[in-house]
Amino acid sequence: MTDLDELSRNKESQKPEWLSHLLLGTIKRGADNKYTIDFEPQMRTLKTKHNEAGRGAEFSELTVYDNRLLTFDDRTGDVFEILNTPDGEDSFVVPRFVITEGSGDTDKGMKWEWATVKDGLLYMGSMGKEYTRPDGSIANTNNLWIATLDGEGVLMRYDWSNVYNLVRDALGATSPGYVIHESVNWSPLLKKLVFLPRRVSAEAYDENKDERNGSNKLVLVSEDFKTTEIVEIKMADKDGLHGFSSFAFVPNSGDKHALALRSVEEDCVGGDDMICKQRAYVVAFHVLTGEVLMDEVEIAAKEKFEGIEFVNAHVKPPVTH
Repeated sequence: MTDLDELSRNKESQKPEWLSHLLLGTIKRGADNKYTIDFEPQMRTLKTKHNEAGRGAEFSELTVYDNRLLTFDDRTGDVFEILNTPDGEDSFVVPRFVITEGSGDTDKGMKWEWATVKDGLLYMGSMGKEYTRPDGSIANTNNLWIATLDGEGVLMRYDWSNVYNLVRDALGATSPGYVIHESVNWSPLLKKLVFLPRRVSAEAYDENKDERNGSNKLVLVSEDFKTTEIVEIKMADKDGLHGFSSFAFVPNSGDKHALALRSVEEDCVGGDDMICKQRAYVVAFHVLTGEVLMDEVEIAAKEKFEGIEFVNAHVKPPVTH
């Protein structure tokens, strides 16, 4: 699933409209536990008119909850459901929830970056970093909050500052350092929360340097939030432009194998003379050892992909009368 940022605007539509692309693929595991991946040639285009201040369809995660495939707009705060057409060969999105930042007392949509399911609840979170002004001072801590939804649609909000700080400390990024999160999953088999940060820095946030602070570290956090363990993903290429933006546990791997997206935004700050370049890679690895089970495979479409999930994308919806 793509998050094209400002490029999400559909320039071919007469009325304001925003779009995202859904890329389908299949992975295969060999006898040596190494993986290969094949992508389908045609991406599906998902369109919506929902926006905030002229931005929309910036989908940053894919998660199955309550037998529904959900995606999350990091601009509007909308939670969308992805549905299939009757033949199962195309998809579209419908908005289900609109959720605002922090404790909720604002009209700014929550900047969703990750989602996972734990104990029957859908957990949704943001980047886990304070929103800072250009001089480095903190404007607000709304992105340190998370929200949960249950099957009845009941929403609860929680300040997760202590959890994010636990991970930040483990990575040696205590203030003024920072960590940016875009992929967090709960493993009911490992009984751990798995944090796969996109960016880690021991220095204060600088938007020009941030693009190259990509991380190859994974953090295992105990269910009681008391212990952490760092796993280094043994990447062959440790290009700092590459950062994790989403991952999913490979089915039937005991949650020990993960398929992840590594996204790149290059020259996307610095003024109008810069040409922003987006791209993404898929990689597989062992969650507990960091062994790479499939080297990075670049996605041919030069777009930023930020959501990945295992589903049957060709399923036909049930016939209703």
